[in-house]
Order: sequence, then C-alpha cells, then structure tokens
Amino acid sequence: MILREAEDGARLLIPQPAHALLSGQILAAWGGPGFAAPEPAAEVILAASQHDVAWMEWESAPSLDPRTGLPHAFTAIGPAIHAPMWARGVELARAAWGLWPALLISRHGTHIYTRYANPERESPEDRQARTRYLEEQSALQAAWAEALGADPALVNANAALVAVADALSLALCFNHEGAAGEAPTMDGTLASLKLTRGAPAHWLLTPWPFRVGELVLHCSAIRLPADARWTEQEAMRRALRDARRVTLTETLGPA
Repeated sequence: MILREAEDGARLLIPQPAHALLSGQILAAWGGPGFAAPEPAAEVILAASQHDVAWMEWESAPSLDPRTGLPHAFTAIGPAIHAPMWARGVELARAAWGLWPALLISRHGTHIYTRYANPERESPEDRQARTRYLEEQSALQAAWAEALGADPALVNANAALVAVADALSLALCFNHEGAAGEAPTMDGTLASLKLTRGAPAHWLLTPWPFRVGELVLHCSAIRLPADARWTEQEAMRRALRDARRVTLTETLGPA
C-alpha cells in the first residue's frame, strides 16, 4: 500500500498492483529516440503491469499499522513477510503467463532485494528471507533465460525497463519530484530521469523516453477522510472494502 496525502488533505491509498498498472502504461508508450524499447513488447509490458502480483492477496486484507491507525505502507514491511510472497508471485506469473513475465518479475524482486537492501537495519528473519529469495531465484532466472534462448543483454535491458517504469510510477504515486529511475538507452548506457512538477497532476520529465508527446496515466486509489484511523484490524479491512474509490490521474510531458 502506498499512502499519499491529497491536495485537500484527504488520504489516498494506492494498492501496489494499482501502482504497477501505471508501470505497464509507462512501458506501453516507451521507446522514444535513443531509448531501448521493450522486446518482446507484450511480455515485458505485462511484466511491468503485473510486477506486484505478489501483493494482491495482502492488499485484499492489509495489516494494520498501530503507529498510524492505517494499513501498513509497503515500506514498513520487511522481507520476512514479503520475500516469500514475492517468490509465490513469480510462480503465479510463470503458471499464468509463461517464462518471460516470470523471469522479469523474478528479476525485479532481485533488484529490490539488492539495491534497496539495508542489512544493518534488517532483523535476522528479514536477512534470512532476503538471502533465500536471491539464492533460489538466481537459479530459476538462469534456467528460464536459457529455456527462452534470451541474450543476457536483452534480459538485462528488459529488467532495467521494468525497474525504471516502477521507479517513475512510484515517484508519481508518492507525489515526489527528483530522481525517477535510470532508463536503458540504445547505446547500452543508462540515462537518469528527472521529474519536476509543472502544475497539479502535471509533471515534466527529462530526458523524454516516450514515443508520444504527452502521456496521461491513471489508476485506482482509495480515498479516505483526513482523520480516518483504526485501532482494530478487521474493522479497518471492512471499511477499506467499502471505501470510496477514485481515479488517480497524472500527466507527463517533456521538460
């Protein structure tokens, strides 16, 4: 769950799979001059759209954070909880969509558990779960890439595309200016994307990696009153099931 404050002070809750939908929309428009396009396009876009498939069950019954009285933000949950979930999500992707989406979702988990790992703050249980994921998924990734006959450079480029689509989507969902991921280019380097606010719900992105002149993105979010808080988990879950749903719309344009 991504927690965001709306402009009028209300609270927006963006489920992880809804944020992932933005990632898929981002990659569906990707491939402007100089930027590597997803290939095979359908499978890579699907992987971006579904990279948080592991969170679907959790989002249907989120846990209560007693410190805030709201659902736990995904950043407040450690690998001991979500690494096994992620591994299950990879298996679901393999069974439902095949090797390319499963490989890229697995690689995205590896990206998360390496780039964003903080061993000094991890509990022993978190460290063990993260290490287990990396070891087990590494073997699967090698086997699936071999079965696909995929060039390692292509696998790396596609994994980088999923990562940058995720980073840009998260920046938009969190309403954060600044760094928005690193995009693979045609010459094999990575270009750092920068997001700046142009107007409410309108953003400027540089450099511009898309085939279109403007990109309008949307996903579903849960809207709560600013003072909404709970002390009992089941009461929170019931309230969230019936809570008002709104469409979060963000517009991107070139700087």
